[in-house]
Amino acid sequence: MRKILTLMTIATIFVMIVPHAYSFEPEKGFYAEYRVYGYPEDPYPSSAFALLKEHKEWEVKYFFIRDPVYKYQILDIKSNIASIRICFEGTALGEGHNITGQRAVPFKRIFDIKLNLKTLEMIDDNGNPWGKWLFWINLGSYDRRECTVMKNWNDHGGVRGWIEGPYENEALYSILHSPYINNTTNVFRIATLKIENYTAIYPSFEEYGIITSYKDYKTPEGTIRSGGYGGYYLDEIVIGFSNWEEKTYDPGLDTDIYYTEDGLFIETLGSYWIDDFIDRLGIVVLQTGNPLFLTDYGVSEEILIEEPTPESQRTSFEKEVEMMVGENESEETPPKTENPPETTGSSQEKSETPAPTTTQPNDAEKNNTLFYVTPLLVLAFIAVFLVLKEKR
Repeated sequence: MRKILTLMTIATIFVMIVPHAYSFEPEKGFYAEYRVYGYPEDPYPSSAFALLKEHKEWEVKYFFIRDPVYKYQILDIKSNIASIRICFEGTALGEGHNITGQRAVPFKRIFDIKLNLKTLEMIDDNGNPWGKWLFWINLGSYDRRECTVMKNWNDHGGVRGWIEGPYENEALYSILHSPYINNTTNVFRIATLKIENYTAIYPSFEEYGIITSYKDYKTPEGTIRSGGYGGYYLDEIVIGFSNWEEKTYDPGLDTDIYYTEDGLFIETLGSYWIDDFIDRLGIVVLQTGNPLFLTDYGVSEEILIEEPTPESQRTSFEKEVEMMVGENESEETPPKTENPPETTGSSQEKSETPAPTTTQPNDAEKNNTLFYVTPLLVLAFIAVFLVLKEKR
């Protein structure tokens, strides 16, 4: 009986300790870079559709971003608060993927922000939370639980998601593109869409004050859509259910965010990517089409992202819009800058107000061996102690 109790005690402790051994412990110098995946057969560069926060006086309501790059680095950690430098850059195009006959406007946004490592909330200088930044999650804390994905999207309230996992099905890996997916045996995900009683639950764009169609027109079949030069429409969502029923819903945020077994964001699937950082910059919807995926990460003693300037901290794309329509010629062509290892960058533009935040984990291959061995040593010590006590 005592042996059974001993084994049960060890098993209980193992269950309590091991899930946390998979969670990333942020460290100074950690960096990660993300890009939009480009399929080899695609003749166009990877791009994203950026719908701007509504400004009725602006002629341009949106633009495409050629070769968007989203990267960050942890500058310091003190008392559970991480100082993180985030960079979002690319080339804004007025229409489509190519630059022929249109103005291509390079931009770069760089912010230093603070992140509460326990809540993953970005905080201001007074310690007040203003948004979530989910490029890392604590896997020891979540499994099929509801969480806050965004705090106040488009100034219309919070967005909820559901954390699920782990998933061990290797078939899932075939649809993920990050080169680091092979280094993990399990993945977790946050889904913004949930199915209950054959009904889709997700954040619709309309309920968050987002205009889904601009410059409507009627097709020959009588369908009302927007498009043509200067127009856009955001796609409806079609959901298939297990009873073979298919339903069409209003446009909304439907995306799956995948994480490694350490909790590091590795890739997103679905039509749209948005977070509190991008929202604060003035982009209300970022439609990537192809996945946003991890292309590089590691730890470096060198700071890999240049310091933010007033020009790189604008929370509006008004200047880019003016340059696209020819109202404001660029006084200078932003030079290309270096990026983290195995990375290429875009050019630099101008900006003005601080905003967002980020934080992160390490990957399985880069974790300290002691980080995994320590819980096992503790278990071994407890087992020996209980066996010796029993022999007495």
